Amino acid sequence: MRNFFGPLTTRVSGDVSCPAGQRMVSSGASNGSITSLTPLPDFTGVSASGIILSSAANYLQVVVGCLPVGQIAGVTVRSETFVPDEKGAASGVVPCPAGTHAFGGGGYFRTAQNFPSTRSRPLVSNTVSADGTGWTFKASSLTSERLVITTQCAPLPGSYVAQAHVVIPGPEAIRREVYTDCKSGYSMLSGGVYLSKPDGTEQEGR
Repeated sequence: MRNFFGPLTTRVSGDVSCPAGQRMVSSGASNGSITSLTPLPDFTGVSASGIILSSAANYLQVVVGCLPVGQIAGVTVRSETFVPDEKGAASGVVPCPAGTHAFGGGGYFRTAQNFPSTRSRPLVSNTVSADGTGWTFKASSLTSERLVITTQCAPLPGSYVAQAHVVIPGPEAIRREVYTDCKSGYSMLSGGVYLSKPDGTEQEGR
């Protein structure tokens, strides 16, 4: 876990690495408006960016979950690029090969010069798909930029997806927390968040 500090409303970014010999399997960020969260290219950690929301707690907190390399068998990697719509919103689901499940994924916007975006807006979704076989990510940025979504995949026998929901009453922007527990005898491998409309379709966000 690391904290990345900055003045109110500014964008901060940084990487959090796993101990030597370990592989990133999950990640998260809090205490800011998250604009990107994605595995490092070699999956030894996570890269994150976000906007500082408080002058009293002026930092973005980023965490990474790690396991020894080889503890998860049959790992493959999938990555796809998505084009934003006319408003700059982009989303996608990167599927895993048949018989495998997604974990440790993420996404970020890339400029035309192949650099991480400094203009992307807060993400709307970043999580494993409902059936556990892909990774979904949604956010918005400039129409000239491209969204890159990456996921790791593995057979993960016996795994399942646990979900929980919280209702946001009214159209105004308010903060809500939601969490879910694993069944007895299970441990969480990878998770995320998804913002939806009442009918279950993706919320556009802003």
